[in-house]
Amino acid sequence: MKKILTVVFTILLATGLVYAPYAAGAQETKKTSVKVKKAKKNKKANSTKKSEKNAESENVKPAAGKAVETPDAAAANIKPDESKQPDAKKAETNLSPGGDRERETYIPRSSDIQNLLFASNDMNYLVPRDLASKWGLVLGYNYYKFVDEDKSSALTDSPSGADSPDFRFWLSKKLDNNDSYYARIRYARLNLHDDNNLAQPNSKNIGIKFDMLYYTFNRWPDMNIKIGRQFLRVGRGFTYANIHDGLYIDKFYPEWVLSAFAARTQPRESNNDQSNGGYLNRSYRDFYGFQADYLGLKNKKVYGYVLSERDGGVKIPYTTKDYTYNASFFGIGMDGSFKPNWPYYFEYVIQNGRTASTDAQTGTDPIKASAYYLGSEYYFKNNPCKPFLTLEYAHASGDPDRTSVTNVAGGNLAGTNDKNFMPFGIYDLGLALHPRFSNINVFKFGGFFKPFHKSSNLKELQLGAKYMIYTKDNANGFISDTLATVTDKNIGNGYDLYLTWRAYSDTLFYVNYGVFSPGNAYPAGKRDRTKLINVGTTLFF
Repeated sequence: MKKILTVVFTILLATGLVYAPYAAGAQETKKTSVKVKKAKKNKKANSTKKSEKNAESENVKPAAGKAVETPDAAAANIKPDESKQPDAKKAETNLSPGGDRERETYIPRSSDIQNLLFASNDMNYLVPRDLASKWGLVLGYNYYKFVDEDKSSALTDSPSGADSPDFRFWLSKKLDNNDSYYARIRYARLNLHDDNNLAQPNSKNIGIKFDMLYYTFNRWPDMNIKIGRQFLRVGRGFTYANIHDGLYIDKFYPEWVLSAFAARTQPRESNNDQSNGGYLNRSYRDFYGFQADYLGLKNKKVYGYVLSERDGGVKIPYTTKDYTYNASFFGIGMDGSFKPNWPYYFEYVIQNGRTASTDAQTGTDPIKASAYYLGSEYYFKNNPCKPFLTLEYAHASGDPDRTSVTNVAGGNLAGTNDKNFMPFGIYDLGLALHPRFSNINVFKFGGFFKPFHKSSNLKELQLGAKYMIYTKDNANGFISDTLATVTDKNIGNGYDLYLTWRAYSDTLFYVNYGVFSPGNAYPAGKRDRTKLINVGTTLFF
């Protein structure tokens, strides 16, 4: 009965607001579409087109005077690049086609929580918004409370929570030759409460460093080159997305955008393979990517990419055990819209390569894995409550003999194909379970709205909810939560509740609450509900 009530509550919250009491009349909004223009012969016109494209690729919003980095990025969301999406498609960018969905919405991704618990990559990513500006300062604080992370109320929670102050100072300048540079210094600290058996200290999460530092050569009308520590991704970002050190090139054609990069993980970045004891905090992975976007279709973008990941061949000192994991990804996708207020997206990825095996000292076996992600959003036009609905389905293949989805130890058995999909990107699969995108199917639906739009003080307060259903791809294989040891596909279900309030133009508050109810994939005694509470604030200067 509780599960039924939970589903009903989520559906009512997500859909009932269509009939908001202050809904305005049905006036047709201006339809947006992608219009591809032929290359200009005049160099000045080409330069104008290029500068606009660069502004989008940097997530730049033209503004006069000193710019403030927008709250959505500062609130710890990694946002897909809007520049390579049709105007009518703004999925996962906290923007609707008509601007209904607010930039300051804070929805933490499950991959962020996973990284928090394992002291892995940076939880927060903040990309520059206006290279014409001079400087900016962002102050943030997050508190997390974990309840029954071990799926048992009889055991003491470890960790029981965490808090994370985060301070960032950024400096940028656009030069006379149209080149630009950007530098961001970050101080962040992760304080895990009580004895922590899940994570080890990681200097990447504690201390001061250059979080981003790059120079952009932007002096050509149809190309730019960026070198340094920068945000990189392919596709929608679930295969690969991170801030890494490298070289990035964009080439623009009338109906095409070609992108290529070569990058390496940051120094002392946590290794995905935590069984390689000598290199837990030194990843040494290289990434080489190429992506082609075709923009010649109305209201849609079709793209394809190739990504090669190569580890540095590092291993525990003085051991002969092989820890090789070299993967290649081939992806295709589409972003488009049925109507200006009804975007959709789809991406399919094949992964192959070679991996070391858990039960062999040397030698590798083939990787044969795949994943896909599809979804849609619907924005209700001319409604002052600004409601919108989301619907998504995500699939990642699994391997039947793996007991770990990331490690060589507990990984693939020698002489067999490794069918486990292992990405290096970001994704949102629910706060409380916060699983890795491996051996899992996730069905999600939800909605958001602003119920107090008539209030001068609370008009920017947004409420939202999502409901998730989880199943295994392979019942015999493990998921990232190693407590799910039973040979059964039913992982469970969960829901997330969100509250975001932009009290002032430079002040943001948010509260997020996630619940996960384990299913039959968990053994008896490990089926208590898991909860996660997140409270935070961000100030912009």
